[in-house]
Amino acid sequence: MRQQGFNLIEIMFALLLLGLVISVSVETSSGDFASYNRMKDTTLARWVAFNQIAAVQTGKGFPATGKSEGVAEMGEGAWQWQQEILATPDPDLRKVKVSVFREGQAQQILAVEVAYVANPQPKMRSQGQ
Repeated sequence: MRQQGFNLIEIMFALLLLGLVISVSVETSSGDFASYNRMKDTTLARWVAFNQIAAVQTGKGFPATGKSEGVAEMGEGAWQWQQEILATPDPDLRKVKVSVFREGQAQQILAVEVAYVANPQPKMRSQGQ
């Protein structure tokens, strides 16, 4: 009479293959989750930067050069931003640079956005310039 079923070596080999497949899939999915969180944080940080730039662009008057910082709520967390308004070679144009990071984590900048703001009332220049 012939025996039916699997022997111990076949079962051990199948379990080894199953373990390898499971470990690879867990490693891949945990990497995907970390990537998703990083992408979500970067997107939220960029929105904070864009909101700050929009506030400067829609503010009254021509912004003065200098640095400022603040905190904004976006998503489920608090974000800290640092803004720098710089002069450009054109006196009627300012460069606005906003850096955003998680509150209390200034060493890990998640987004940097740059925009330009034109003087709404440009100075009249003489024809010789």
